[in-house]
Amino acid sequence: MPDITQHRIGEILRRVFELLWFEPDGLPVRDIFEYVQKNTQLTEYEKGAFPFAINSPRYEVLLRVATIPLVKAGWLVKTPRGRWFITEKGRRASKQYTGAEQFFEEAIRQYRDWKLNEEKRLRHINSIEKYEAQENSWHQIKQFIQGMGTLEFNNMVSELLQAMGYYIAWVAPPEKEKGLIDMIASSDPLGMRYPRIVVHVNHKGQVMTQEGLEMVLSDLRPEDHGIIISSSGFTNQVKEEAFSLNSPAIFLIDLETFVELWVENYSKLSDEARHSFPLSPVYFLSAPE
Repeated sequence: MPDITQHRIGEILRRVFELLWFEPDGLPVRDIFEYVQKNTQLTEYEKGAFPFAINSPRYEVLLRVATIPLVKAGWLVKTPRGRWFITEKGRRASKQYTGAEQFFEEAIRQYRDWKLNEEKRLRHINSIEKYEAQENSWHQIKQFIQGMGTLEFNNMVSELLQAMGYYIAWVAPPEKEKGLIDMIASSDPLGMRYPRIVVHVNHKGQVMTQEGLEMVLSDLRPEDHGIIISSSGFTNQVKEEAFSLNSPAIFLIDLETFVELWVENYSKLSDEARHSFPLSPVYFLSAPE
């Protein structure tokens, strides 16, 4: 198949500029194609049909594609109604780059610069929009969970632990008055395997303090593993204390960690659990890599 070189493309583009030079309002694209056909010695290959464009000769398709860099460089404008006209920037470029190949190569260079800047702009816009969307979505999620009743949130905790592969051996009755143990879980169905996993849920309360941690620890055996879930978070002192404990081991889950675990295990949750706290991913248009 014959190649159409950049020099040849530049020649045809210069022919278009010659036609449009004295047409400040531009011309319909059909008139431009007709002019090129009559005033350019087109090869049989250039006049031949383009395989993927029915009834369009190859030179027309070539012109439509080859003028894209000129448009992005700001040298040529194509109106929605199919008229093409040269800009002042295009006129200056035509005078500066007189060689056919040089003319086209400079348009390509400027097109690449435009594309690079556009990708940077899209990344910047996407990062801002993504940040705002994440911020807004987190605010909604936080309000949704904090609006739940204690029993409802406890049920979510139980559903999450089961989705993570734990078995719930015991759940405190809603009317309990004493003790800080809300549920006991195990890594096997019969609860025979150690350690015992003791769960305390702190919902709609204050940030868990050192005093609250000590009260939970008083209900644990040395060989237990404790999980404390606090939708209001933990003080730094509690985090440091829990990190340093080995017996019993304590794991802290704040609201952000709880939501991350919920998303991570979403496919394993029961239909009822997903209905109680439904989440959907948000997709963003990214700049091409």
